[in-house]
Amino acid sequence: MSNSSQSGNENTNDESSHTAKVEPVQRISKVWFIPIVALFIGSWMVYQTWANQGPLITIYFETAEGIEIDITKVKLRDIPIGKVVDLNLNERLDGIQITARLDKHTDELLRIDTEFWVVKPRIGNGGVSGLSTLLSGAYIEISPGVDEETKLDFVGLESPPVTPLGTPGLHITLDSDGQSGLNIGDPIVFRGIPVGRVEYVHFNVEERRVYYNAFIERPYDKLVTTNTRFWKINGIEIDLSADGLQVHTGTFETFMGGGVAFDVPDNLPKGEVVSKRAYYTIYEDKKEVLYNQFKHAQEFVLLFGQSIRGLKPGAPVEYKGVRIGTVARTDIDYQEMGNLLEKNTRIPVLIRIEPARLGMEDLPEQKEQVESLVNEMITSGLHGFISSGNLLTGSKFIEIQYVSNTRTSKQFFEGYRVIPTATSEIDNLLEKLDSIFATIDKLPLDTLVGNATTALSEMKIAMVDFSAASSQVDQLLADSAGKQLIANVNETLLSIETLANDFSKGSQTHIDIQNMLRSLESMLKELSPVLSQLNHQPNSLIFGGKQEQDILPLGVN
Repeated sequence: MSNSSQSGNENTNDESSHTAKVEPVQRISKVWFIPIVALFIGSWMVYQTWANQGPLITIYFETAEGIEIDITKVKLRDIPIGKVVDLNLNERLDGIQITARLDKHTDELLRIDTEFWVVKPRIGNGGVSGLSTLLSGAYIEISPGVDEETKLDFVGLESPPVTPLGTPGLHITLDSDGQSGLNIGDPIVFRGIPVGRVEYVHFNVEERRVYYNAFIERPYDKLVTTNTRFWKINGIEIDLSADGLQVHTGTFETFMGGGVAFDVPDNLPKGEVVSKRAYYTIYEDKKEVLYNQFKHAQEFVLLFGQSIRGLKPGAPVEYKGVRIGTVARTDIDYQEMGNLLEKNTRIPVLIRIEPARLGMEDLPEQKEQVESLVNEMITSGLHGFISSGNLLTGSKFIEIQYVSNTRTSKQFFEGYRVIPTATSEIDNLLEKLDSIFATIDKLPLDTLVGNATTALSEMKIAMVDFSAASSQVDQLLADSAGKQLIANVNETLLSIETLANDFSKGSQTHIDIQNMLRSLESMLKELSPVLSQLNHQPNSLIFGGKQEQDILPLGVN
């Protein structure tokens, strides 16, 4: 019993000691298993998060208006593809740096020419946009690029691009001297139809010219050729000419902000279609396109001793009302130019005569033919005149005419052939008018005005006296005595009228007088011999006698 019990106790002790040895090992394994599992799960979650997230990009803007961390989203066509995760100032402290995390599989969107901009409420030439962000808040829009090279840092646009990347069409560059005044978003119009937009405006300080990047949408890009001309269109255009007043208005959009129109002039061929970026000049209006449509011209100088006020570059040069050229310069920046204030100083005007306007081809070799032709015309009396184009605006132009009985020698100025000048008939008339006005100025107008004033004063006094006399006459006529006087005068006039009627032709009195005059005439005829006898022999009435013939004197033989 003791042995068995002892052996039993030993077995029991062995089992308890074995159990005591196993329990610490199990506790230790449980303590390490939970963190390992948690670490594994966390690592797996981190891996899943890292594997499912997209690229981290940096965008630079000027301001952070409307941008908030973990709230502002990055969208592509209104679909969220990321959000802003950080926002800081840039290194120069003149802008902001946005860090955004994009979704998975967006790497293909991040090209060199990819563009970002903030969508928010805007009012521009294209209308009102971004109104939906008033409730949802601003967001960053992405326009995927098409270049093969990728990158992760970008400079954001301060305004939305006018034309999204990848839009089919043609990019062109327009330039002007800064007077066009176009803005981003202004329309480009072909015969009244909007076909494109101005995308970018850049002013070159060194050249002092403004360059505009523009885009023409397909299929209208086929309208742009080598002979295409561009000109500025305003909201309203007023043309005051010899034909009267003409007012032109475009579309509502161009009326509000202006734009650019283009076409091929009627007298030019269509030209070849442009397939890549080309450069064009913007003219101020369509008239200037017509005046500057030719490339080649021969230059001449006219020296004027009169005032050239009102004559500006671009003014026409005409012969018998037909335009043959253009005024190129009216300044005095020439080496041969002497002292401007001298009495006999002549002002140079540079003109361009275009061969194509004379019926020749628009080719450089035609310029020599134009010069030869003009030289021959000068020997025949060709002269240049300054004529008035518009009396209201004071604009002037150059008119070419022939002056008879003139001889001119060949003359050059700064290497240009000089066309002789003369004073026009209108200028002569104006000089005569000036002379007349000068004579009028010499008249003693003050004395004449003083005398006239005195005469008017005296006339005023006389009119006052006449008015008083008239009042007295009216008063006299209003009295009873005046009325009786008028009655007596009327009675007297009536008597005179009655008497005149009695003696009028056909009345009895008139007949009696006529009979009496006839009797008197008959009596005088009967007394005529007696009166003749008495006139010849007065005593014959007493002594009687016979009338003898008068004795005629006889001459001595």
